[in-house]
This record gives sequence, structure tokens and C-alpha cells, in this order.
Amino acid sequence: MKYFTLILASIFALNASAADYKQLLEKSRAGDPIALNELGEYYADGDGGKITPNYEIAISCWNRSARGGCAKAFTNLGTMYYTGKCVERNIPKAVEFWTEGAKRGEQASQYMLGNAYCKGIAVLPDIQTAAFWWSKSAEQGNMRAQNNLAFAYAKGEGVAKKDLKKAFELWKASAEQGYAPAQIYLGLCYFTGDGVAPDPKKAVAIWHNAAEINGNVEALYYLGVASASGAGVPKDIRTAFRYFSAAAARGHKQAAEEVEKMRISFGGDNLVAPAPKKGL
Repeated sequence: MKYFTLILASIFALNASAADYKQLLEKSRAGDPIALNELGEYYADGDGGKITPNYEIAISCWNRSARGGCAKAFTNLGTMYYTGKCVERNIPKAVEFWTEGAKRGEQASQYMLGNAYCKGIAVLPDIQTAAFWWSKSAEQGNMRAQNNLAFAYAKGEGVAKKDLKKAFELWKASAEQGYAPAQIYLGLCYFTGDGVAPDPKKAVAIWHNAAEINGNVEALYYLGVASASGAGVPKDIRTAFRYFSAAAARGHKQAAEEVEKMRISFGGDNLVAPAPKKGL
């Protein structure tokens, strides 16, 4: 078979464990759908960057895996057709693959299919269908689906009713997995008291974590808001200006507006911490 010929031609360039690779290859030759999907992922990923990715082999493996019923292979094929890697870009075909993967319970396909219905990508926009698929994916722990579903509940769109507590719970679940956008909105829930008892100090702690560990520009902006208002931290205009300036330097428009407002209100010299005196 063509794809096995391609694999054998590049086998000496591999850096994976020889025993593991041999076992995976043997299972793939026997037609094991899961092994075929994993082999495709191996080549698409390039063994974690150790070798040049080979999408031709990956797609060959995924096609066989999908024919064998592996749900994750449908997700991977959908991604290839959506991005146009090694195949002619075909958005409707990508959505078809995600639909099949979603029906088979694959959480990433469910998330992507939800996005397609939300934005009207190759299907008619349908926020209720989007929320349905996001909920299926969120139940399996997909942090991005949890974040999107949280917005649906916060706005009352595509779900039975607006539910801020449910939105908070979903943002919390997503944020605890390290998803930076969810961390921002989890902080906002604590800051404003939407869906949970207000706790500005906790909000600030969450934003500090997002800013320092993930370098999140939105977190810098909200740290500026907290410092300017004195909610969760002592009110400090200079500290607020520093956060707003850092966010503005990375393209945050609202932060840039705050920087200009503060310069007009307080004067530039009053917003910069004075240099320490000599001898101190």
C-alpha cells in the first residue's frame, strides 16, 4: 500500500522508540483503526518536532482509520480540510467530517461543529445546535467548549434560559484546566458577583496568575481596572497606569484609552514612580 511504502522510506529518520514504533506500525498494517489514527498523528506532528511532518502519510492513515470507525480520525481529517494542509481546502467537507466525528462522540469534533453552527460555517447559523454540541463536548472536559458554553449561558443564547451560576461553573471548569480566556471571565465573575459571591481579591489573584504565567494581555487590563478602582487591591493610580500601559503596548485598545485618560487627568509626571534618592 502506498502509505506504508512512504512510511518505510522514512523509517530511518525516526527518533521515536523503535519498539513502540514497530508495534504501532504492525497494528496499523493489521488495520487497527486506533493505531492508524495514532500513526497519522505521529507523522502530522513530526514526532514532536524531531522530524519533518509528513501530512501525506498522516492523511492516508486517517482515511483508513476513519473507514475503520475511529471517531478521532474524523476530527483530524476535518482539520486538514479546514486548514488545507496537503489537500485542497474544502470547508464543507471539513464540517462533514466533524459532523461524523461528533455523532460518534469525539469531543474535539463536537466543539468544532458547535463553532461551525455558531458562526454559520458551511451550515446555516443555529446557536441552539451550537450550544447542543458544545454541551456534549463540555461534558467530556473540553475546556474550549466549556468556555463557549459559558458565554451561551451568560447571554441566554441557545440554551433554555440565562443562567449566570451555570456560566460561572463552566468558566471555572475551563479555567482550572489552564484556558486563559476562561480565567479572565472567571475573574470577572468574582469581581462583579455574577453567578457567585463577590470576591475581588480572588479575581485579582486569578488575573495575576493569567498575566504572569500565561502573559495574558486582557488580564493586565483588568489588573489596571482593579488598581484604579481599589477593588481587591489598594487603590493605586501609578500601579493602574503601569498595567494599562503594559496592556496598551501589546495592542489592547481599551487599555490605550485608559492611558490617555489618565495622562489628561493626572499628568504624565504624576503617573510615574519617582526615582529613589541617592544613598537610600
